[in-house]
Amino acid sequence: MAINFKNPSTPTTPNNSVSKGSQHNTVNPSSQDPGKTSSLEQASKAPLAGESVQLSKDARQLQNVADKIAHQPSVDSERVAQLKQAIADGSYQINNERVASKLLGLEAQL
Repeated sequence: MAINFKNPSTPTTPNNSVSKGSQHNTVNPSSQDPGKTSSLEQASKAPLAGESVQLSKDARQLQNVADKIAHQPSVDSERVAQLKQAIADGSYQINNERVASKLLGLEAQL
């Protein structure tokens, strides 16, 4: 039996057309063995009221760090303003050796 995703409760025939007026034999999983429940039935059960989950210390710390990062601005506008001012007045100094070493380090990683 195929599943009709537009109407999951309606069974479809093998050629994917909805069967109208025909009787389908369905098997009730509980009729096979009353003591067993299908995995689908178990997965669809909602958690019981009163159940609780406790996070570990590491999980709580990770959540705190994630919250702090989420509240940080993606760009440090104060630093950008300082750099713009230094470039505009000519006081920005480029360290050629540092730039060269960073480029060589990047090349080594590739």
